[in-house]
Amino acid sequence: MSPLTSSAGPVKVLVVDDSILMQKLMTQIINSTPGFQVIGVAGSAEEGWDAIQELRPDILTLDLELPGRHGLKLLARVLKQDPLPVLIVSAFGGPGADNTIQALELGAIDFIEKPDGATHTLEGFMKHVAAALQRASASRRMLAAAKELAGQQRPAVAAPVRLAAAPAPVAHGKVSLIAIGASTGGVPAVQTVMRDAAHLRLPIAVVQHMPAGYTAKFAARLSAATGLDVREAADGDRLRPGMAVVAPGGTKHLEIEERRGELVCLVKEGPLVSGHCPSVDVMFHSVARSLGSHAIGVLLTGMGRDGADGLLAMRKAGAATLIQSGETCVVNGMPKAAFELGAADRVVPLDQIGGAIAGLLGERPQQRTA
Repeated sequence: MSPLTSSAGPVKVLVVDDSILMQKLMTQIINSTPGFQVIGVAGSAEEGWDAIQELRPDILTLDLELPGRHGLKLLARVLKQDPLPVLIVSAFGGPGADNTIQALELGAIDFIEKPDGATHTLEGFMKHVAAALQRASASRRMLAAAKELAGQQRPAVAAPVRLAAAPAPVAHGKVSLIAIGASTGGVPAVQTVMRDAAHLRLPIAVVQHMPAGYTAKFAARLSAATGLDVREAADGDRLRPGMAVVAPGGTKHLEIEERRGELVCLVKEGPLVSGHCPSVDVMFHSVARSLGSHAIGVLLTGMGRDGADGLLAMRKAGAATLIQSGETCVVNGMPKAAFELGAADRVVPLDQIGGAIAGLLGERPQQRTA
């Protein structure tokens, strides 16, 4: 995938990090990635803000641990005034994981763990930076397309295509599970859907592409935001109403199996599937096998095509299947792939997915509070 370029040249990147070593390393990596160029570096949040105003970068890489005002405050300021793709470059461990999850909730596109010489190697870091730049570039294309549509006075939140009429509501007691998959941009998207569907009290299973060490923090923040009992899935966990599980990041896949009327989590080691572990496809396929029509599948924002094949299997098994509309995605990769396969019953804007799920169950949508 080639990055978004223009007659002015490559995609312009601003690096904000208080470490001179990291500034140099990031500059070297970014400048060696075809189609991208560092146009400036800053060592504090204040310097970063001034550089953004002066240089007008296309993409920002941001260390959260900055002197003076914290990087989270700079992130919030940037996204509020003139949103642009922000990549968090973070040291793992301690408050770093909490801050990274919070940054993703605020609207950062993605995050990259700094090399530590052990688990996170320099070689791996270089690959992750290059891949994250491509994801951010894809996000830029979506932002540019949305601005263009707005300029043409087209509906800002319309579905990109017209699908067949919405599936008829199903009996609430016949749906046993909501299965959700997401990747880039998925942290706030998953939270939105779960918050809006929390009142339905159905068990929820989530696969969000995320490394080990972050998914437990993600689950805890989802629990606080939704009022549901959300936890990182463990092998043998039994799902019940009002409970949700998040697939653990790392080297294990999450599957859902029905045993004697109970939904049981299977968490086991496995190879990459659709380029990921945990994989949305693995979870969706297991739900299709175990629950058939007694489930609802939701595929949200993300790069690539993980989840598309699994969502198609769910639809063929009789489940209701929803995908997030492209113009509300950070990156419209996974939902688009699912649509092209014919895996989606409906294309729905993010802020209406919870209501669409409620409608399938014959329930009223949750009323939002300020």
